[in-house]
Amino acid sequence: MKNFFILLLVSLFTFKSYSQLQKANKFAKTITAQELKDHLYVYASDEFEGRNTGAEGQKKAVEYLRNFYIENEIEPGDLDDKDYFQKMKLNLRRGNEGEVDTENVIAIIKGTEIPDEYLILTSHLDHVGYGRTGSRSREAYIGEVKERIHNGADDDGSGTVAMLEIAQAFKQASKKGKGPKRSIIFLHVTGEEKGLLGSAYYADNPIYPLESTVTNLNLDMIGRIDPTRKGDKREYIYIIGSDHDSQDLHNLSEQTNLETVNIDLDYRYNAKDDPNRFYYRSDHYNFAKNGIPIIFYFSGTHPDYHLPSDTPDKIEYDLLELRSKLVFYTAWNIANRDERIKVDPKPEAKKFEVDKDKLDGYAGNYGAEGIPLKIGVFIRDNNLFIEVMNQAVQLDALADDVFGSEAMGLKITFDIENGTMEFKQGPYNIKLNKE
Repeated sequence: MKNFFILLLVSLFTFKSYSQLQKANKFAKTITAQELKDHLYVYASDEFEGRNTGAEGQKKAVEYLRNFYIENEIEPGDLDDKDYFQKMKLNLRRGNEGEVDTENVIAIIKGTEIPDEYLILTSHLDHVGYGRTGSRSREAYIGEVKERIHNGADDDGSGTVAMLEIAQAFKQASKKGKGPKRSIIFLHVTGEEKGLLGSAYYADNPIYPLESTVTNLNLDMIGRIDPTRKGDKREYIYIIGSDHDSQDLHNLSEQTNLETVNIDLDYRYNAKDDPNRFYYRSDHYNFAKNGIPIIFYFSGTHPDYHLPSDTPDKIEYDLLELRSKLVFYTAWNIANRDERIKVDPKPEAKKFEVDKDKLDGYAGNYGAEGIPLKIGVFIRDNNLFIEVMNQAVQLDALADDVFGSEAMGLKITFDIENGTMEFKQGPYNIKLNKE
């Protein structure tokens, strides 16, 4: 009898989900490989000059996004000037680019029944420009810089154009009286390549309350095939984070895929301690660390990653269509279910209060004879940062004289009296002296 009732409940859930998705099928069909391709050949063209944060090409990119939302009658986010742009100044320490003016792009389709709960879709609108920083090729630094545009078709042109098609599909549904119950936010973030800066800015200055944000679905590099992936089926997507903070979200993701596109959901990189640390390397992380359930959709790296050869002709557009439809269907189910996604209770992390008077004693430059590694330690807003190779990382206080970064897998122990630092990251353990 017990098994009968379990089967009955599963059947009822499946029927209800299927009924919801039947309504979505008509609108999912508007997401096509050809339209994705048309967008990407513009968005990842040389005209946009690699979309370096704050540069002229990035400004052209945000205008392209804004014009798309205007043309499709999709409203701007609730910003002061109602102009789609969440403006900010960022200090780009990577590459010593200094302070730049840049912006996130935010659009919204308001919910019909629960408008004050929000599902946020993210992709990053920027790339590495001419490759002065962020390129994997030494050739980017040699000769005529204008010959080294990094178009970033997959990274993250693919996620960006997928979001445009998904937004258009939801708008078509709204016009037919089938708008989502919850509000859906389309958040194109800047500065990802500089350290997830645009999403961090949004999380610190949210347009919509984080406590009312039910889920973040993040699309970053979803247009290629990972040559290192095992298995013959090319129809796949890597899923990262779906079960980290919500088994409910994970189950919905699996069920939605099974009932729709039915591609392989590959959890190869799902573990937080995976050596590649992909969980920490894209914009969903700034939502996850605020307790918001996330799914990171990712098709993996490839030989063209962060090279000038990441161009639109390399994209698998049939797969990009399938993956975009999966995100659309998943968003549809999250936005239209009766209950918001349940967050699994997690034990509260113990926070160590740092002695503010000791911070000055940690600051300075550290090095060691015979080791080229140089580490700068500085203070900003009563927080401790380290800087390595022009990359700044904020440190969390773990214990007395001990700091670290979960995202970087980093632990640093200071000895103020002797002027030393013990630097641990992965298998590396190095003792450095204050200069």
